[in-house]
Amino acid sequence: MKVLFDNCTSPVMASTLHGFVSNWGHAAIHIRDLPLRHPTDIQWMEYLAGDRGDWIVVTGDHRIHRNRPERVAFSQARLKGVVLAAAYQKTPMHRCCAVIVHQWPSLLTPCPGSTRRYCSK
Repeated sequence: MKVLFDNCTSPVMASTLHGFVSNWGHAAIHIRDLPLRHPTDIQWMEYLAGDRGDWIVVTGDHRIHRNRPERVAFSQARLKGVVLAAAYQKTPMHRCCAVIVHQWPSLLTPCPGSTRRYCSK
């Protein structure tokens, strides 16, 4: 499993989760670590689709599932995602990272009772 943290999240979250999950063969990266220069949402979604890996996207950007072009690109790329609640932006970073690490097992399973490809956490 690979996890991408987009520009609406801190690179600290990606490096923290990577340190935890890399022991099990998983990886977490921040969007700035992709070989793309200032990609649009659709561009990085297409890039991840071409990677053919199993990706989870962590974002604070609710437009991904509200705007039709992004929603279609996300679905076509066969990505899974977690949209963080707005309150995370006011939460101290160490707590955000702790919650992500604590929630890791649930991130590996689909959203219960849902056919959507993203969950709100």
